[in-house]
Amino acid sequence: MSGHAETQVDILRPQDLTPEDARLWLGFVASRPELSGPYFDIRYVQAMGAKVPGGAVARIAQNGRVVGYFPFQIRAGALQPLGAPMTDYHGLIGEAGCPFDYMALLKATRAKRLDFQGWVGPMCGKAEALVLQRRVADTSEGFDAWYAKQDHEHHKFFKNVARCERNIAKDFGGFDFTWERVTQEVLDWVIALKREQYKKSGLHDIFECGWTRDLLDNLAVFDDEAYGLRAGVFRHNGKLVAAEISLANEDSVHLWFPAYDPAYYRYTVGIVLTMAIIRELSPKGIRSFDFGTGGEDYKSPLTTFGGNCYEGSLQYTPRIASRMVDATVAMLPARPKVEQVRLSLRRRVNVIRSTEVSLVGWGKAVYAMGQRALMRIRPAKV
Repeated sequence: MSGHAETQVDILRPQDLTPEDARLWLGFVASRPELSGPYFDIRYVQAMGAKVPGGAVARIAQNGRVVGYFPFQIRAGALQPLGAPMTDYHGLIGEAGCPFDYMALLKATRAKRLDFQGWVGPMCGKAEALVLQRRVADTSEGFDAWYAKQDHEHHKFFKNVARCERNIAKDFGGFDFTWERVTQEVLDWVIALKREQYKKSGLHDIFECGWTRDLLDNLAVFDDEAYGLRAGVFRHNGKLVAAEISLANEDSVHLWFPAYDPAYYRYTVGIVLTMAIIRELSPKGIRSFDFGTGGEDYKSPLTTFGGNCYEGSLQYTPRIASRMVDATVAMLPARPKVEQVRLSLRRRVNVIRSTEVSLVGWGKAVYAMGQRALMRIRPAKV
């Protein structure tokens, strides 16, 4: 959008998107390969609908012609991608190469800044941003070709996986694998394990607020054979052993919430299940399995570089939260990794801001985070 173009931003409820909006949206995504995967699908916005508190879509026009869309939510004056922190990838769904007036978007939404973590596509040069890497298992040439390539580069890893698969067959006669729609049983089981994991790690429980669970419930029952929540599941004698809840469309799967029974830890059932998912779905037309941007060690042997995305913020007014985080970091006794600590604190604040929509929830979460931070910086007793 050039400086001489007139920009208009209309704010819609997700459920008010029209068939014409859907047609334009589909065309924008089709013209930009980087907007691949289920998060950029209009069905993602439609499935969430009104489940996201304050959820909306900005329809952006230039000189009367629609050139893009941005699904969003507002939290504590910050403009965020719709469904954050659940929406791992996001960005403007619009024409390729079209310059964009971010100030017009902030003014229209009455937001003080734009926060993002997984932004795909160009970002304003004034933004403070880190580069993240998408990690993807590319099976466009088939499972065997993918396996051979990854095994050649990470043979020890795949040898260990094969050993675990043999041990599972020897000790249990193998597990029953299914790729299925997500049931309440599977969703309850996975979320219970994830919440226990958050509790043990000290991370904020993203399901405490309630609406994030509602979002997954709606995705699970979304009436589309080719889109929605799916899960790869291992069972033994009918009992759940491991499950990986994923978001899928016609040709790609985003691996989202993995969980497994800790009793099976030594069999590395999480990785074995992921292998089973890739092996099962590759012959059925799935060309990409997206692992997100996290730095977990198991991702590198299974994936290759899938493109850059960005984490950061674009602001036109000073951020109180940023100054508070910087002040907290300044109190830390050791500073060799101060930037990593600052980033970690900011990420935690952003997760809390995204999920907690009440002052009570926000206050409890920030207090708990502060208590954990104090425990970490207190000198050990001698």
